[in-house]
Formats: sequence, C-alpha cells, structure tokens
Amino acid sequence: MSTAQRPDDLTKFDLRDAYLRRQDQLLAALNVTAGFIDHPSAKGDASEVDWRAMLSGFLPGRYGVGPIFAVDSRGQRSDQIDIAIYDRQYAPLFFETSGGDLVVPAESIYAAFEVKPVVDKEYVEYAGSKVASVRALHRTSAEIRHAGGVYPPQDPADKSIIGGLLAARSDWTDMEGRAATRAITSAEPDRRLDLGLALDTKAFESTAPAIELAYSADGTQLIWFALRLFRRLQRMGTALAIDLDEYEKALE
Repeated sequence: MSTAQRPDDLTKFDLRDAYLRRQDQLLAALNVTAGFIDHPSAKGDASEVDWRAMLSGFLPGRYGVGPIFAVDSRGQRSDQIDIAIYDRQYAPLFFETSGGDLVVPAESIYAAFEVKPVVDKEYVEYAGSKVASVRALHRTSAEIRHAGGVYPPQDPADKSIIGGLLAARSDWTDMEGRAATRAITSAEPDRRLDLGLALDTKAFESTAPAIELAYSADGTQLIWFALRLFRRLQRMGTALAIDLDEYEKALE
C-alpha cells in the first residue's frame, strides 16, 4: 500500500529561478538580451522590440494580442491602439483595415497598451489619452444561456478596461521618485494607467482605491509585469457578451 509523501520528501522546485528563466525567454521574444535590464543607460527603440510576440507567448490562447481600433454599437471609434488584448473565443472580429489592424467591438477589449521608446511624463499622458478613447466607448451586455439556465447581462462598469504603457527604458532617474509618481497617479480616472513597464528599470502597477503604486524588484520587471497583467485578466473573467441587436441597428 502506498503512503502519502511527507513534505520533506517532495522534490524541490526553485520557483524564483523558473520565473527568471521565463523572463529570459520573454526577453528573447523582444529581441533583447537578459543583460539589457542590467544597464539603465541602455538605449532601446520601441520599434525594435516585439511586444506582441512577448505577450502572445505568455498569455493563454483565448486572448488575442495586437494593434486594433475599437468600435461600439453607436458608431464611435477609438484611437488606434498599439497593443490591445481582446477576446478571441466568443467575440466576432467584424473588420480588418488595409494596414492589418483589426476593428474589434469594445465589449471584447480587456486591455489597451501604448508602446513608446521611453516612459516619461509626456508619454504617460499620451498613453492615458489613448486608453481613454477606448474606455469612452459604449459597451453593451447580453444574457448568456448555459445548461442550467441563463446568466443575466453583466454590468460593463464591473469590467474596467486595463490601460498601460510599454517602453524599452525610463527617462526618470528614479521611477519611484516624486516626479514619476505624480505623473502616473494624477491623471483623471478614465486616463489613469494601471500598468507600466520600462524594460531597463522597473514595472509599476497602480492599485485602487488609494491610487498607490507598487513596483517590481530589481531585475524582475518583465516577469513581474506579466504576472500582474495576468492576475488582472483573471479577475476580469470572460469578456462581455455582445448585444448583437444593438449592432444590427446600424443596418436599418
């Protein structure tokens, strides 16, 4: 008869080392070396790093990742979003632009990120305006039928769209300093960034309701960012069920 293993008999697994190895893999997807993050003065150009490949390599297949325009049932459109995370399991992808950008219903958007060369006050504000253009769209919600009955429509306000900024480096000497903190936390709610990453320095997360910032430990910024992003996506659950009757009205 087999006996249960005691805790001291179990094989050890170095979770921190595994995380850092995964970070190396994600950095490789960004076409930069692991040593990049050890050099704060390193110059990086956002056009040279493939954020889409990195995020696609980390997130489950249910999430689409890439450039989009978001639209709503009232005929309104967002700004062009560099990197959006959207539902690809239940939501229809209505259109595609000649440039390859998808036109995605606002109900399907989980997150919107702006990609810039650096993190600084100007780009934090610019990213906030891009995110606000998505958050301002009207989102419908329909009931969902299941084997046991019907789930009622969800409140879109309970699924706030994640906003963020991705960059190769920071122009702030101290990402935790007063200037950076003020720039990140002083935005209006619809323009506020939830997550940000400067590859050479730190990642940050804005936490509600006090609007305080949490920061990655040195040398862990990419995997820290990825984990915080996925935790937020987990909390959001499934995307809103689109009320297609509202979209069909455009045909009348």
